[in-house]
Amino acid sequence: MKPVIVSEKIKKEFSNNVALHGIDLSINENECVALLGKNGAGKSTLLNIILGNYFPTSGNMTMNFAKNEIGFLPQKTNFPEDVKVDELIHLVASYGQNHLSKEERNDILKFSPEQLNQFAAKLSGGQQRLLDFCLSIINKPKLLIMDEPTNGMDTSTRQHFWEIIQQLMKNETTIVFTTHYIEEVNYSSDRVVLLDDGKLIADDAPYHLRMLDHEKILWIESDNYSPYKEKVQKIISANQIRVVETNELTKWHFQAEEASRILEELLAIDFPLEKIELTNTSLLDTIFNEKGGVGNEELDES
Repeated sequence: MKPVIVSEKIKKEFSNNVALHGIDLSINENECVALLGKNGAGKSTLLNIILGNYFPTSGNMTMNFAKNEIGFLPQKTNFPEDVKVDELIHLVASYGQNHLSKEERNDILKFSPEQLNQFAAKLSGGQQRLLDFCLSIINKPKLLIMDEPTNGMDTSTRQHFWEIIQQLMKNETTIVFTTHYIEEVNYSSDRVVLLDDGKLIADDAPYHLRMLDHEKILWIESDNYSPYKEKVQKIISANQIRVVETNELTKWHFQAEEASRILEELLAIDFPLEKIELTNTSLLDTIFNEKGGVGNEELDES
């Protein structure tokens, strides 16, 4: 694959604070890369260097995109109080030659004629976010950079949003985004780039990051678990299984290499395997723990 964004030993300082420490990163054409990290990790600083808004203190950033080939969706946009939705759409579209058609815009926004004639600042938060997204891709960028793109969207709007992203990826759009919704990383990204305290500490496919701890989780509905509780106690003890129980689910945490034996032992006591689900540890559990060096703090919007 062809590299289209390459950072070489990028360092960025603000006064006496080092925001980025020698970042080496290569993003390929038509990749979708998720940029993760806690507050102050350096995500926004790196995005701004990619966009050309900041100059690095040292190091080199190579971009194979012209300014008019880049779309940007910031964390938040304050729309003018006196500009209507349709007016704003036509204004932004006028800056490009190859913009989305009216039908394509309508498919993205799903706004009624009344909403299109409404002042943009009067839309709901989720509608404003969708409008902002539409404006960021209205001139069909080859590179799309998004900072917390689904903030303020409800579940159905988020699903609609990521369906559009999937279509953009099919149309060979390169995408770099930050998010605090881990399921979005699992759903859409080819790679995860993890920053901590301005340092790049992980760069891999979501699946590989989920496998870092070599742990599996067996999900069992509590109603199915209760009748076998005494029989499974020996399995739990013999395989050093960590059990977490809630009202509706029982979760078994164990090392991946034990999975086959545990399933065989469950079959031996006629446990109904059709009632269980076997998964890897979540991406959040894997990369935001003490072993990964990031801590257990919740992802935020920085």
